[in-house]
Amino acid sequence: MSTQQSDGPARVIPNWESCIDCGACEVACQRTWDLPTDTQRIQVVRIAHGTEDETNKPMQCYNCADAPCVEVCPTEALHYRDSGTVRVSGDRCIGCHYCGVACPFGAPQYPKSKVPEAEESKPVGVRGDGLMDKCTTCEPRQEEELEPACASECPTDALLFGTPDELAERLGDDGVSTPFDDEAARIVFGDDADRIVGE
Repeated sequence: MSTQQSDGPARVIPNWESCIDCGACEVACQRTWDLPTDTQRIQVVRIAHGTEDETNKPMQCYNCADAPCVEVCPTEALHYRDSGTVRVSGDRCIGCHYCGVACPFGAPQYPKSKVPEAEESKPVGVRGDGLMDKCTTCEPRQEEELEPACASECPTDALLFGTPDELAERLGDDGVSTPFDDEAARIVFGDDADRIVGE
């Protein structure tokens, strides 16, 4: 799938019907970025445990077009890059957790261990000590025309990667329902939401 961002930044979204809770995405992310064990930029979450509706859902940052975390950050540590993705500046983050409260997807993490400092040339995280860290959509890999590690190594295609146009086409071709309701789709995709949710 192309990594060109002509119609909006490429993102990873979950195909929840396909997740088998194998953990390959979690392992791929930690191995690719040499993350400490208490850092999870993607996590498979079990929903409705113990009921007939029980399912597993991979969850990570969607680098939202209308990101609530950016809106509430009091130090402007969270910001949009030119590519349209959301990044955090470790030297500005104060660990207030406002972003964690604002994010409807549970993406912000606050690891105690040290993780690599965020840099524009290699945006792979922030420092630890309880400051915010999150998925970066593997932008350095995208620059090498590679998919994010989680999507690349998922054995069941439970993680779909692409621009809004590519995702809309993929969801339509595969007959996969979007994991987002209307409100969530507008947060994630902004003006591209209608194409994704099929309105």
